[in-house]
Amino acid sequence: MAKTNDFEVLTEEDATPEIIEIVKGIVEGWYDEGPIDWEDVWDRVEKRQLDDGRGIDMGTDLGSPAIKKIKREIAAWRKLG
Repeated sequence: MAKTNDFEVLTEEDATPEIIEIVKGIVEGWYDEGPIDWEDVWDRVEKRQLDDGRGIDMGTDLGSPAIKKIKREIAAWRKLG
Protein backbone atom coordinates (compact mmCIF):
# COMPACT_ATOMS: atom_id res chain seq x y z
CA MET A 1 0.00 0.00 0.00
CA ALA A 2 1.27 3.42 -0.93
CA LYS A 3 2.27 5.91 1.68
CA THR A 4 0.34 9.14 1.27
CA ASN A 5 3.33 10.97 -0.22
CA ASP A 6 4.40 8.21 -2.66
CA PHE A 7 4.19 8.88 -6.39
CA GLU A 8 1.75 6.38 -7.85
CA VAL A 9 2.71 5.08 -11.30
CA LEU A 10 -0.61 4.10 -12.88
CA THR A 11 -1.20 6.01 -16.12
CA GLU A 12 1.04 6.46 -19.16
CA GLU A 13 1.69 10.04 -18.02
CA ASP A 14 2.95 8.70 -14.68
CA ALA A 15 5.69 6.75 -16.50
CA THR A 16 7.90 9.84 -16.54
CA PRO A 17 11.43 10.01 -17.96
CA GLU A 18 12.71 9.87 -14.37
CA ILE A 19 10.81 6.63 -13.68
CA ILE A 20 12.00 5.13 -16.97
CA GLU A 21 15.61 6.02 -16.15
CA ILE A 22 15.27 4.30 -12.76
CA VAL A 23 13.91 1.18 -14.48
CA LYS A 24 16.70 1.29 -17.10
CA GLY A 25 19.31 1.39 -14.35
CA ILE A 26 17.81 -1.65 -12.65
CA VAL A 27 17.45 -3.60 -15.90
CA GLU A 28 21.00 -2.71 -16.93
CA GLY A 29 22.41 -3.76 -13.56
CA TRP A 30 20.40 -6.93 -12.97
CA TYR A 31 18.96 -8.08 -16.31
CA ASP A 32 21.47 -6.92 -18.89
CA GLU A 33 21.08 -10.19 -20.76
CA GLY A 34 18.20 -12.60 -21.00
CA PRO A 35 14.65 -12.27 -19.74
CA ILE A 36 13.57 -9.62 -17.26
CA ASP A 37 11.84 -10.58 -14.01
CA TRP A 38 9.44 -7.63 -14.01
CA GLU A 39 8.05 -8.29 -10.54
CA ASP A 40 11.59 -8.06 -9.17
CA VAL A 41 12.18 -4.87 -11.15
CA TRP A 42 9.01 -3.27 -9.73
CA ASP A 43 10.06 -4.30 -6.20
CA ARG A 44 13.44 -2.67 -6.75
CA VAL A 45 11.85 0.48 -8.22
CA GLU A 46 9.67 0.81 -5.12
CA LYS A 47 12.80 0.82 -2.95
CA ARG A 48 14.06 3.93 -4.76
CA GLN A 49 13.11 7.56 -4.39
CA LEU A 50 12.42 10.27 -6.92
CA ASP A 51 14.70 13.29 -7.09
CA ASP A 52 12.14 15.20 -5.00
CA GLY A 53 12.36 12.61 -2.20
CA ARG A 54 9.02 10.91 -2.76
CA GLY A 55 8.77 7.16 -2.75
CA ILE A 56 7.48 5.26 -5.77
CA ASP A 57 4.39 3.04 -5.84
CA MET A 58 4.14 0.88 -8.98
CA GLY A 59 0.62 -0.25 -8.07
CA THR A 60 -0.71 -3.78 -8.19
CA ASP A 61 -1.96 -3.96 -11.79
CA LEU A 62 0.86 -5.48 -13.83
CA GLY A 63 -1.13 -4.61 -16.95
CA SER A 64 -1.61 -0.93 -16.14
CA PRO A 65 -1.01 1.67 -18.86
CA ALA A 66 2.12 2.83 -17.00
CA ILE A 67 3.60 -0.67 -16.81
CA LYS A 68 2.86 -1.27 -20.49
CA LYS A 69 4.54 2.01 -21.46
CA ILE A 70 7.62 1.26 -19.36
CA LYS A 71 7.94 -2.22 -20.87
CA ARG A 72 7.67 -0.77 -24.40
CA GLU A 73 10.32 1.85 -23.61
CA ILE A 74 12.68 -0.77 -22.14
CA ALA A 75 12.16 -3.13 -25.09
CA ALA A 76 12.99 -0.32 -27.54
CA TRP A 77 16.02 0.71 -25.48
CA ARG A 78 17.34 -2.88 -25.30
CA LYS A 79 16.82 -3.28 -29.05
CA LEU A 80 19.18 -0.35 -29.65
CA GLY A 81 21.85 -2.27 -27.76
